[in-house]
Amino acid sequence: MVRGKKEFCQVIRKPKNSLRRRIKKWIRRVLFPHICREIIRPLISSYCTGQGLEIGPGKKPYCNPETTLFLDKFTDNKDGTPEPDIISDANHIPKPDETFDYVFSSHVLEHMQNTIAALKEWVRVLRHGGILFLVLPHGDRTFDRHREKTTLEHHLNDYENLTDEYDHSHNEEIKSGWSKNEDFDGGKKYEEQWGAPVWDFDFRLRNGVIHFHVWTQDEIVRLLQYLGLKIMVVVETAPERTDSFVVVAQKP
Repeated sequence: MVRGKKEFCQVIRKPKNSLRRRIKKWIRRVLFPHICREIIRPLISSYCTGQGLEIGPGKKPYCNPETTLFLDKFTDNKDGTPEPDIISDANHIPKPDETFDYVFSSHVLEHMQNTIAALKEWVRVLRHGGILFLVLPHGDRTFDRHREKTTLEHHLNDYENLTDEYDHSHNEEIKSGWSKNEDFDGGKKYEEQWGAPVWDFDFRLRNGVIHFHVWTQDEIVRLLQYLGLKIMVVVETAPERTDSFVVVAQKP
């Protein structure tokens, strides 16, 4: 039975007409997101059209380089983009208003200490009707599982009060949550990879190796709706990356 469902998902990846395309999208979003082997790239093909921006693509960008500019701040660390088109903080994108048809980001927003400020900047460079495509870590399926979910009120307070200075207010909460994980090794693997002590938060902040906030798709949908965006697609679990969820929104 499962095999048949997988084969059906594969068949509808090659639609012959617009009706079948609509059926394919509906099935992927609603019925079989946990069965189809891939959901992110098909959604990118559907929604990320025109000229776009991918924020923090790292070593393996998702979007087409022929139609997408890549932006990264951390070009020298092990997860950075080697030669991005734009070297910049994602809070200050050096492009005019309404430049792009889509902005794509995978596992970046949680590294932004002022979430609303970051999202407003990303929306600023979107044209009206443009797409904001987010792939984000699910708070119950990552090493953040023992941390509290970040509320809308918390984001609003950050937006009102944070400056460009590094935010150390999450340090103790992060230490407490991560230390509760059964597979936490005291930071040995992290220290081998990054060459810094696991609780050296100055290093983490300088290199963007920190999750300021924790969420599920519900918190992100609420936040995007607060900012006036229209929710187009929500996928609770991306089959090709099970620690992640997907939210696609549109700028009015």
